Amino acid sequence: MERRRIKGAAEVRLDAYKIIDQTVENAVRYGYNRAHKHTDTPSQAIMIEEIHRAVMNDLSDILKFDDE
Repeated sequence: MERRRIKGAAEVRLDAYKIIDQTVENAVRYGYNRAHKHTDTPSQAIMIEEIHRAVMNDLSDILKFDDE
């Protein structure tokens, strides 16, 4: 990633771990709630599927994967 300095501006660094951690936590909560959308007792497979989908969708919003 390229760094550029803007004259008179402070350098800003992002805490990647904290950003990813918060994104994953929010996505797990969303996926868990989504699994319970139509039933109070979703199967383990449905819960895993919804949580996985939510995590991957949210990660793809903040991370860019290079296509090979």
